[in-house]
Amino acid sequence: MSVAIVLVDYNGLADTRRCLESLRSQPACIVVVDNASAQNVEAALKADFPDVQFVRSPTNGGWAGGNNLGLKHALDSGAEQVILLNNDTTVEPHFVDSLTQHRDCGILGPVIRYMGPPHEVQTEGVTFNKPSEPGFFQRVPVPLDGGIVDVDIVNGCCLMVHRDVIEKIGFIDEQFFLIHEEADFCLRAQEAGFKLGVLGESLVFHKGSSTFAREGQGIQRYYDARNLLRLLSKHRGRRGERSHFKSVLHAWRYTLSRYALEREQGYRASADAVLAGLYDGVMGRYGPRSDRWRPGFSVMRGLIETLRRIKRYIG
Repeated sequence: MSVAIVLVDYNGLADTRRCLESLRSQPACIVVVDNASAQNVEAALKADFPDVQFVRSPTNGGWAGGNNLGLKHALDSGAEQVILLNNDTTVEPHFVDSLTQHRDCGILGPVIRYMGPPHEVQTEGVTFNKPSEPGFFQRVPVPLDGGIVDVDIVNGCCLMVHRDVIEKIGFIDEQFFLIHEEADFCLRAQEAGFKLGVLGESLVFHKGSSTFAREGQGIQRYYDARNLLRLLSKHRGRRGERSHFKSVLHAWRYTLSRYALEREQGYRASADAVLAGLYDGVMGRYGPRSDRWRPGFSVMRGLIETLRRIKRYIG
């Protein structure tokens, strides 16, 4: 096969079924990774989708681990281009044909719209860590003219990667598990000399945040805070970006602001998840989240909470 599409399912069977329906006419091999879902995905879907290939993981490897299983299966089967596609999406009929004709990009994605009306644009292109911008991920508008806009990061909801990228930089870093792993993957590809772009065509409709809707926002807050530190550490010293010192300082400010916002909105568990992520990031604890003992965590939380209250009091 020349083109493969990889979907990862973690307790999202209805979403996966809908996505597969939209993929029926696509000229590609489809691989579904069952990321240790409660229900056996292959048993539930094989009769309706007999041509789909299924890979079952004994454990939930997150976005990173699940997609790596799919990538390895696709490459071992001879794929030259692999499209990583979130299972809570649907696609346009010309989805594969549009993406695969642009062979000069090592990684390429489309403009993505929300699934629900009025189908507004959800994601376009992204640049990373520019000192003139307030955040770490700056949105880049992509006109719907069929052209390609150069970017630093392609959204992990849908990205096509060429075989030679994997052969040169390796697979997705599973220490991220979830959140910022596609940013790291894209930046590694860019640093290895590959072109990254977003195609000016709206090809994918995304339901959005299905995993977090099921598992709660705390899981997103944890991995965001933790993995941002790993991302900055792995990609320090990039030309045209903040220094590493300024980047880490900015990350701490962002994370503590997120903590304060969660507390002020009454989301105590999500606020604690932010601090747990920060703690584990500083300690170098990566991979799947664990509720293991964090010595000194209560003291850290008490100090940060005191500072938050003082700041709120003095305005």
